[in-house]
Amino acid sequence: MNSVTEINITPAGKRGESDWSLLLSRMESAPFDQEGRAFVEKAGNNPAFWKNLAPEDALRCVRILQQHGLHEISIQIMEWLVSEHPAFEAGWREYLETLMLLGRREDMLRLRARAAEQVPEEKLREWVGSGTGNGQRGPTGNDASQHDAADVTEPFADLRRQEHAISAYMNIFSGRHDTFARQWADREQQRQGYVPVRRPMTANDIKEHLSGRKTYGIYLLEEDSTVRTGVIDIDLAGPFRQPDQMRKNRSAIRREAEYVLKRIADMASEHGLRFIAEVSGGKGYHFWFPVSAPVPAGEMRAALQSMVAQVRGDVKCFSLEVFPKQDRLTGKGLGNLVKLPLGIHRVTGKPSWLLGTGSRETQAQLEFLTNFRPSDPQAVTGLAVHQTGAEVVVHPRHAEWAAEYPELAALEVKCPMLGQLFASIKSSRTLSVKEEKVLLSTLSHLPRGRLLLHHLFSRLPEYNSPLLDYKISRVRGTPLGCKRIHNLLENTSSDMPCQFEGQGYPHPLRHLPEYNESEHADMPVSERVVNLEGAIENLRTALRMVERYL
Repeated sequence: MNSVTEINITPAGKRGESDWSLLLSRMESAPFDQEGRAFVEKAGNNPAFWKNLAPEDALRCVRILQQHGLHEISIQIMEWLVSEHPAFEAGWREYLETLMLLGRREDMLRLRARAAEQVPEEKLREWVGSGTGNGQRGPTGNDASQHDAADVTEPFADLRRQEHAISAYMNIFSGRHDTFARQWADREQQRQGYVPVRRPMTANDIKEHLSGRKTYGIYLLEEDSTVRTGVIDIDLAGPFRQPDQMRKNRSAIRREAEYVLKRIADMASEHGLRFIAEVSGGKGYHFWFPVSAPVPAGEMRAALQSMVAQVRGDVKCFSLEVFPKQDRLTGKGLGNLVKLPLGIHRVTGKPSWLLGTGSRETQAQLEFLTNFRPSDPQAVTGLAVHQTGAEVVVHPRHAEWAAEYPELAALEVKCPMLGQLFASIKSSRTLSVKEEKVLLSTLSHLPRGRLLLHHLFSRLPEYNSPLLDYKISRVRGTPLGCKRIHNLLENTSSDMPCQFEGQGYPHPLRHLPEYNESEHADMPVSERVVNLEGAIENLRTALRMVERYL
């Protein structure tokens, strides 16, 4: 690795900003080993470097130093940042939260008093609580006694809240009790691995993990081959990790991600399984399924495999894997492990965070975990039994939707590409022109096509009923074929199209037994009401619009 001096940093004013940007990029790509830490430390100890950075880039530098455990240098930079750029609120926030995380309460209170001159009080209260020492005149008399008592007890209350949050974290993400693992990485070689730490995990280990100083993982199986949590690992498939392939398939990757996340969430809810969805910090997502009491690893695997089996064939951009991978431990092995949430991925340098919490701040994420309740083990057992052929209990809301729109329910399951579009619509995401064309050129050819399209499009933010009617009236010919749909949706895989019985032109509507090819061939779609059934459909559509706006 090149040293800092080899970049030939010169005093401010003699070289362009590109010198500083280059060094900052080099710091971000430094491996998390002794050599990488030495490189980052040398750069951080050079004021000529970080004093020439814009405030946003100086904050990037601070976070890199913190990832390598160099907190004293990061504090030196943040002190300069808030002194030279007092209007930069993000600098105050990072500084305050770092001092609070390190337990330096007195320093944090003094800094809070300084920040009060630049940052609105409500923001400070949101960041670090009400605190004391904010420069305002304190209460007098009995109020003063109560205030002093609050001064004394507040640090203990903060400590109790932190201990409670870490206890909840350790209870939810619980693995083998006598061993855990530490992640190592070599960014230059894009390699990573784990080394066992043969002792029980402690609260201090969790604090190190949450702060980004180290990254830990847990072995899921206990010595008796039971588990307290299972994981569905959703990773971007190897071919799609290449930058050119990611750019080429950006739309397909985004659409499949939305589809997979929603499908697994829906299936878990249908079976009474509570879950925690996490952006892993690498190339995908983790779905955690904690339970309130240990269950056999084989049951957990069977339960999660039953969900993955219903999704795996529908996507090509992502690979899905279930943890634990074994039903029981054999020999002296420890089994598979999974990286704990809310830590730094040592290869990418990116943090992980939990979906659905409303904020990526660590404190908000921990508060979410304190209110989370693991699933009943019987929910896992029930789903595991389903894997061997038991009847599936459909969620009442989904059953009601399927009963009212059976065509959409059937296509959602049998046609992966349309299922992905339905998932996007349910998320109220704007459709692209090509995605809209796929829906119009397939569903319009169904007898209830107009009603189905209005039902779907009414969930979108730009829904326009007259315009949709006009677009439906312009549809001609036969339903859009499978090959054309895959081309429009940028699915480059050759083995994705569905298989149909018999001969004929392959298109999604062939999945529906009620669709008669001969009755609808070359039939133009019209928006005119030609019979009572059409009038009823118009009335239903109007009612859907009224419900939406109410």
